[in-house]
Amino acid sequence: MGGKHVTGETAGKAIVIGSGIAGLLAARVLSERFAEVHVLEKDAEPVAPTPRKGVPQGHHVHVLLNRGETILEDLFPGFRKALLDGGSVPATLGRDVNWHVAGRWMPKFDKGMETFFQTRPFLEQVIRTFVSAIPTIHFHYKTAVTGFDYAETGSVRSVRARTQDEEQEVALEADLFVEAAGRGTRLDQELQAAGFTPVPATRVEVDFAYASGLFRLPPSENRDWRAMLIYPKAPEETRAAAIVPVEGDQWLVTAAGYNGDHPPLDAAGFMAFIGTLSQPHIHTVLQDAELLGPIRPFKFKAGVRRHFGGSNRTPGNLLVLGDAICSANPFFGQGIAVAAQEAMVLRDLVKTHGHSPAAWPDRAQKSFYRDIDRILDISWGLAIGEDLKYPSTSGKKPFGFAISRFFKDRVMSSNDPDVARQFYRVMHFAESPLTLLRPRILKALFRGA
Repeated sequence: MGGKHVTGETAGKAIVIGSGIAGLLAARVLSERFAEVHVLEKDAEPVAPTPRKGVPQGHHVHVLLNRGETILEDLFPGFRKALLDGGSVPATLGRDVNWHVAGRWMPKFDKGMETFFQTRPFLEQVIRTFVSAIPTIHFHYKTAVTGFDYAETGSVRSVRARTQDEEQEVALEADLFVEAAGRGTRLDQELQAAGFTPVPATRVEVDFAYASGLFRLPPSENRDWRAMLIYPKAPEETRAAAIVPVEGDQWLVTAAGYNGDHPPLDAAGFMAFIGTLSQPHIHTVLQDAELLGPIRPFKFKAGVRRHFGGSNRTPGNLLVLGDAICSANPFFGQGIAVAAQEAMVLRDLVKTHGHSPAAWPDRAQKSFYRDIDRILDISWGLAIGEDLKYPSTSGKKPFGFAISRFFKDRVMSSNDPDVARQFYRVMHFAESPLTLLRPRILKALFRGA
């Protein structure tokens, strides 16, 4: 399996740090312009779709939003078929997904977009298989990056790395370097130690955690949904849960809580926690279900958004993607679609300016981060907009927070099918948030207000 490539000259070498979804997609788009792409990954090579240490949230519910799936199909023709052949479960929004949010169930509607449910390890395996089939992409597993070496011009000359099997460091030279090592990146400290301007960061402390387990449900002819999500009405409620179908005729159940109100990890406590939700549906479904393994935890203490744009914050041939640049609350399920959109920004950059960053104009990197920021403004805004509803959450509220919160609450609590359909399209990055300001949507939102 191979991806569709843009024709054109290829030359030079690129190094991607991290082989999560952001790193895999970065490698894919760079292969269109670079003769060699090397991916450095500290984990061992995955031999089966199981959670790995480098993806701590791999045990939990992941949703492939519409924009992410569209991009992945473009990059890897046949991607959708590979998902379905492997057991991914499609669901039509407005018909198959029941979502209780802002104190009410989202209304049903026709002609909704399609989304896909599967485990994170399986999704990553499908992408990795496509990327591995590209002959100019080379993976280096069990390889930890320890630092960078710099040229006199301030650009990165090489990355220092050490494999688990060898004690000696090696220096790997390249023309372009992409940091996609995830939320645990130490790139900002590395750059500051090298004399670059400190990278500003926005931090929202939320103390959020979730726990998940795999279940098998008995057959049911009365189940008229394929996924169910119950979110808390903030700030009065703190608990949430989701149940989604995944490959292997299994169901993944995630329970979550804000403000230190975290779900227990024993089966009885986990069930009791779900039983306290404002809606009983998930708890009822699980009464006759079989728990297939241990309950797995994941704690999310804070969302962090790093602002790499601007002069003298990174070398001109070093770019940052994925959770390394922004790690918002993952319970909102946007990370994969965000990484896919960021990969397209990277694709446009190298398509426009070529494979020699030394020859790029000064504005190239600034333009790259400006386009990344446009994507993050939407995803970050939605996540922290919910997090900041809780008084115990610490972090600076963005300009206009009260107005945007009022408007989003109005949207999410609307019982109008047209509003719900458009909100899903915005949440799935299929359309701009500005589309919620269309006259017919505003009229439906404030009818009778």
